Amino acid sequence: MKHHFFYGCLCLAAVILKVSAEPRGDGSANEKSLRNHVPQPGAFAPAGAGVLFHGDLVMMDAFNRRGALRNGDGATDPRRRYFAMLPYGMVRVHGAPADVRDLPMGTHLHARLLLPLKGEEDTIPPPTEKQLKRNPDAGHNHAVLLEDDVSFYSRQGRSWKVLGFEQGGGPAPRLKLSVEPIGPEIDGGINKPALFDIDDGTRVWQGRQLVEKEQIEPGMSVQVNLTWGPFESLATTDVWLDEESLEACKEVQRQRHLRLIRSRFLPGWVDAVTNKDTGGGELTVTLFGGMDPLLYQELKGTKHPRICDAENSLRTWGYHAEYAPSGPMLSWEETPEPPFGSSGIQLRMAVPQMLDGFRPGRVVRLKGPWTYVLLPHDEWLMTPEDFERASKLRLP
Repeated sequence: MKHHFFYGCLCLAAVILKVSAEPRGDGSANEKSLRNHVPQPGAFAPAGAGVLFHGDLVMMDAFNRRGALRNGDGATDPRRRYFAMLPYGMVRVHGAPADVRDLPMGTHLHARLLLPLKGEEDTIPPPTEKQLKRNPDAGHNHAVLLEDDVSFYSRQGRSWKVLGFEQGGGPAPRLKLSVEPIGPEIDGGINKPALFDIDDGTRVWQGRQLVEKEQIEPGMSVQVNLTWGPFESLATTDVWLDEESLEACKEVQRQRHLRLIRSRFLPGWVDAVTNKDTGGGELTVTLFGGMDPLLYQELKGTKHPRICDAENSLRTWGYHAEYAPSGPMLSWEETPEPPFGSSGIQLRMAVPQMLDGFRPGRVVRLKGPWTYVLLPHDEWLMTPEDFERASKLRLP
């Protein structure tokens, strides 16, 4: 496979490229301000805010979009890094939009983490003074971006040139795939030749099928997904040998994403509210980014969308579709180069009644022309007790 394919196969909008660059370590006031930016309800974080972190997914609370990563560098911070997705936080799998629930346990992930959203400081138990002294970034636990290796590297123009196989030594000898990076140096990435564990448990993709690892030949340009390996190594879970194989996996994930959002609706938050004297009113909403473009187009073509209130975890209250009021779409505006996390789409719609959650800075979800699906009851928030249980991550 020619490596220029991976330069062209950038899977996110240009705004993600803008935010993915880690602030340079010049110690400036601006760098510190970005690093320690506190997200605010109703406002998107600036480009480059927060810190980069990588590790293996070892715990998941899929309904509340939370989990934990085992630190990829246990020498500096042996703790798990627990995280909660920001309301506008995005997940990428195989280069396609995804949800936390789409991530297999053990997947090696790259995260951009910010300090907690204002009002959500206790969602993840705060680190102790001892932990902060050991790692000043331990309090960064709200993710604005979470992606697997193939998404992280391919969107930044990186692929791997195969050098060959090597038989590792030591107390637990393992076969290694020897590679070197092709493409630009990447903040938070591997920027030198590497050895990845590989065995018959590795899925090797060529075309639209699985092949034997012996199909990997020196000189090939490949993409990989990784997981934990013993003795501080990384092991391959997947190797893609050509464009067709990666595009096939990407499309499967895209279809999974479409199915999820069409039943749970597009998320965003309220920018402004205008109440009418006779009841109801108008809502101005900005839709979050990171969704497949088809979903936005489907919603745009809906004359009377439905809208329901949600929480910062994007969970809705019981029977959200039945109780979601519908109203005419009054305007639809698209802004080029929006802030990271924003779709750049701001819409205005009329509603016949105001729900309690229709307030500036609060999260909502909008239904397009999609068939109604009754969700499993454990995904909803049904009672105040449900909300209280969901308000904090319960550590194992």
